[in-house]
Amino acid sequence: MKTLPCGRTTEDVLLNLDEPADLHELQCRWCHAERQRLKDQNGFITQLLHSSTPEHQPEAFSQRILGKIAEHSPFQRMWDVQDAGTGLAKRVSSLELIKAIRAAFSESPTSQLNYTEIKATDTQIPHLNWRVQCHVSMAGDSSVQVIEQQVLDYVRCAISPLISWRELVVNLVIEDLHGEAIESITLWGEN
Repeated sequence: MKTLPCGRTTEDVLLNLDEPADLHELQCRWCHAERQRLKDQNGFITQLLHSSTPEHQPEAFSQRILGKIAEHSPFQRMWDVQDAGTGLAKRVSSLELIKAIRAAFSESPTSQLNYTEIKATDTQIPHLNWRVQCHVSMAGDSSVQVIEQQVLDYVRCAISPLISWRELVVNLVIEDLHGEAIESITLWGEN
Protein backbone atom coordinates (compact mmCIF):
# COMPACT_ATOMS: atom_id res chain seq x y z
CA MET A 1 0.00 0.00 0.00
CA LYS A 2 1.47 3.32 -1.11
CA THR A 3 0.54 6.65 0.48
CA LEU A 4 -0.16 9.37 -2.06
CA PRO A 5 1.13 12.95 -1.46
CA CYS A 6 -2.39 14.04 -0.46
CA GLY A 7 -2.48 11.57 2.47
CA ARG A 8 -4.80 8.97 0.94
CA THR A 9 -3.46 5.56 0.08
CA THR A 10 -3.70 3.55 -3.12
CA GLU A 11 -6.00 1.20 -1.17
CA ASP A 12 -8.45 4.07 -0.51
CA VAL A 13 -8.67 4.75 -4.24
CA LEU A 14 -8.94 1.04 -5.05
CA LEU A 15 -11.77 0.48 -2.54
CA ASN A 16 -13.90 3.12 -4.30
CA LEU A 17 -12.90 2.29 -7.87
CA ASP A 18 -16.35 0.98 -8.82
CA GLU A 19 -18.05 4.02 -7.27
CA PRO A 20 -18.14 7.51 -8.76
CA ALA A 21 -15.19 9.66 -7.68
CA ASP A 22 -15.83 11.62 -4.49
CA LEU A 23 -15.16 15.36 -4.14
CA HIS A 24 -11.60 14.82 -2.97
CA GLU A 25 -10.75 12.53 -5.91
CA LEU A 26 -12.24 15.02 -8.37
CA GLN A 27 -10.06 17.83 -7.03
CA CYS A 28 -6.89 15.89 -6.14
CA ARG A 29 -4.49 15.33 -9.02
CA TRP A 30 -2.78 12.40 -7.26
CA CYS A 31 -6.00 10.50 -6.50
CA HIS A 32 -7.28 11.22 -10.01
CA ALA A 33 -4.07 9.86 -11.57
CA GLU A 34 -4.13 6.78 -9.31
CA ARG A 35 -7.79 6.11 -10.16
CA GLN A 36 -6.96 6.30 -13.87
CA ARG A 37 -3.92 4.02 -13.45
CA LEU A 38 -6.00 1.40 -11.61
CA LYS A 39 -8.82 1.56 -14.17
CA ASP A 40 -6.31 1.14 -17.01
CA GLN A 41 -4.68 -1.78 -15.19
CA ASN A 42 -8.03 -3.48 -14.55
CA GLY A 43 -9.08 -2.97 -18.17
CA PHE A 44 -5.84 -4.51 -19.41
CA ILE A 45 -6.18 -7.52 -17.12
CA THR A 46 -9.81 -8.05 -18.15
CA GLN A 47 -8.88 -7.81 -21.82
CA LEU A 48 -6.01 -10.22 -21.26
CA LEU A 49 -8.27 -12.75 -19.56
CA HIS A 50 -10.88 -12.58 -22.34
CA SER A 51 -8.64 -12.53 -25.39
CA SER A 52 -5.44 -14.36 -24.48
CA THR A 53 -6.62 -17.56 -22.85
CA PRO A 54 -4.90 -20.45 -24.68
CA GLU A 55 -7.34 -23.10 -25.81
CA HIS A 56 -5.13 -25.98 -24.65
CA GLN A 57 -4.78 -24.74 -21.00
CA PRO A 58 -7.44 -22.14 -20.16
CA GLU A 59 -7.66 -23.08 -16.48
CA ALA A 60 -3.91 -22.96 -15.82
CA PHE A 61 -3.57 -19.62 -17.60
CA SER A 62 -6.54 -18.08 -15.76
CA GLN A 63 -5.25 -19.31 -12.40
CA ARG A 64 -1.80 -17.85 -13.12
CA ILE A 65 -3.32 -14.45 -14.01
CA LEU A 66 -5.61 -14.48 -10.96
CA GLY A 67 -2.63 -15.39 -8.77
CA LYS A 68 -0.72 -12.37 -10.08
CA ILE A 69 -3.72 -10.14 -9.40
CA ALA A 70 -4.01 -11.49 -5.85
CA GLU A 71 -0.37 -10.59 -5.20
CA HIS A 72 -1.16 -6.93 -5.91
CA SER A 73 -4.48 -6.64 -4.09
CA PRO A 74 -4.45 -4.69 -0.81
CA PHE A 75 -3.92 -6.62 2.40
CA GLN A 76 -7.08 -7.09 4.43
CA ARG A 77 -6.63 -7.66 8.12
CA MET A 78 -9.03 -10.19 9.61
CA TRP A 79 -10.30 -9.67 13.15
CA ASP A 80 -11.85 -12.18 15.56
CA VAL A 81 -14.95 -10.45 16.93
CA GLN A 82 -18.25 -11.15 18.63
CA ASP A 83 -21.31 -10.73 16.40
CA ALA A 84 -23.45 -7.88 17.76
CA GLY A 85 -26.72 -9.66 16.95
CA THR A 86 -26.05 -13.27 17.94
CA GLY A 87 -23.12 -12.94 20.34
CA LEU A 88 -21.30 -15.71 18.47
CA ALA A 89 -17.65 -15.51 17.50
CA LYS A 90 -16.94 -14.62 13.88
CA ARG A 91 -14.20 -13.17 11.70
CA VAL A 92 -14.60 -9.81 10.03
CA SER A 93 -12.22 -8.01 7.69
CA SER A 94 -11.08 -4.45 8.18
CA LEU A 95 -12.53 -3.81 4.71
CA GLU A 96 -16.05 -4.74 5.89
CA LEU A 97 -15.77 -2.35 8.82
CA ILE A 98 -14.34 0.44 6.65
CA LYS A 99 -17.16 0.02 4.12
CA ALA A 100 -19.72 0.32 6.93
CA ILE A 101 -18.05 3.50 8.22
CA ARG A 102 -17.94 4.98 4.69
CA ALA A 103 -21.63 4.14 4.23
CA ALA A 104 -22.51 5.93 7.49
CA PHE A 105 -20.70 9.07 6.31
CA SER A 106 -22.24 8.99 2.84
CA GLU A 107 -25.43 10.73 3.96
CA SER A 108 -23.71 13.52 5.90
CA PRO A 109 -24.48 17.05 4.68
CA THR A 110 -21.76 18.61 6.87
CA SER A 111 -18.74 16.32 6.52
CA GLN A 112 -16.96 14.09 4.03
CA LEU A 113 -14.85 11.09 4.99
CA ASN A 114 -11.55 11.27 3.10
CA TYR A 115 -9.65 8.40 4.73
CA THR A 116 -10.28 5.80 7.41
CA GLU A 117 -8.66 2.75 8.92
CA ILE A 118 -9.65 0.57 11.86
CA LYS A 119 -7.79 -1.82 14.12
CA ALA A 120 -8.28 -3.62 17.39
CA THR A 121 -6.20 -2.35 20.29
CA ASP A 122 -6.68 -5.20 22.75
CA THR A 123 -5.09 -8.64 22.79
CA GLN A 124 -8.11 -10.63 23.91
CA ILE A 125 -10.28 -12.59 21.52
CA PRO A 126 -12.89 -11.57 20.58
CA HIS A 127 -11.57 -8.03 20.26
CA LEU A 128 -13.62 -5.41 22.11
CA ASN A 129 -11.39 -2.30 22.01
CA TRP A 130 -11.02 -0.44 18.71
CA ARG A 131 -9.09 2.51 17.30
CA VAL A 132 -10.41 4.25 14.19
CA GLN A 133 -8.46 6.83 12.19
CA CYS A 134 -10.71 9.26 10.31
CA HIS A 135 -9.68 12.14 8.05
CA VAL A 136 -12.73 14.32 7.45
CA SER A 137 -13.43 17.50 5.51
CA MET A 138 -16.15 19.70 6.99
CA ALA A 139 -18.55 22.12 5.33
CA GLY A 140 -17.77 25.79 5.79
CA ASP A 141 -20.95 26.46 7.77
CA SER A 142 -20.24 23.72 10.34
CA SER A 143 -18.17 23.81 13.53
CA VAL A 144 -15.48 21.53 14.91
CA GLN A 145 -17.64 20.64 17.92
CA VAL A 146 -20.53 19.52 15.69
CA ILE A 147 -18.19 17.47 13.49
CA GLU A 148 -16.60 15.82 16.55
CA GLN A 149 -19.95 14.54 17.82
CA GLN A 150 -21.13 13.51 14.34
CA VAL A 151 -17.98 11.54 13.59
CA LEU A 152 -18.18 9.62 16.86
CA ASP A 153 -21.89 8.91 16.23
CA TYR A 154 -21.28 7.80 12.61
CA VAL A 155 -18.52 5.40 13.64
CA ARG A 156 -20.60 4.00 16.51
CA CYS A 157 -23.65 3.52 14.29
CA ALA A 158 -21.53 1.89 11.56
CA ILE A 159 -19.79 -0.76 13.66
CA SER A 160 -22.46 -1.47 16.29
CA PRO A 161 -24.65 -3.68 14.04
CA LEU A 162 -21.59 -5.69 12.97
CA ILE A 163 -19.53 -6.23 16.12
CA SER A 164 -19.78 -6.00 19.88
CA TRP A 165 -17.39 -3.45 21.33
CA ARG A 166 -16.51 -2.02 24.73
CA GLU A 167 -14.16 0.89 23.97
CA LEU A 168 -13.86 3.03 20.86
CA VAL A 169 -11.12 5.62 20.27
CA VAL A 170 -11.45 7.78 17.17
CA ASN A 171 -8.41 9.75 16.04
CA LEU A 172 -10.06 12.52 14.04
CA VAL A 173 -8.16 14.75 11.65
CA ILE A 174 -10.22 17.59 10.24
CA GLU A 175 -8.97 18.68 6.82
CA ASP A 176 -9.63 21.59 4.51
CA LEU A 177 -10.71 21.01 0.91
CA HIS A 178 -7.08 20.61 -0.15
CA GLY A 179 -6.41 17.78 2.30
CA GLU A 180 -4.38 19.90 4.72
CA ALA A 181 -4.98 19.15 8.41
CA ILE A 182 -6.78 21.91 10.30
CA GLU A 183 -7.19 20.17 13.63
CA SER A 184 -6.48 16.78 15.20
CA ILE A 185 -8.67 15.44 17.99
CA THR A 186 -8.97 12.15 19.89
CA LEU A 187 -12.55 11.10 20.66
CA TRP A 188 -13.45 8.35 23.08
CA GLY A 189 -16.62 6.31 23.42
CA GLU A 190 -17.78 3.47 25.62
CA ASN A 191 -20.49 0.93 24.95
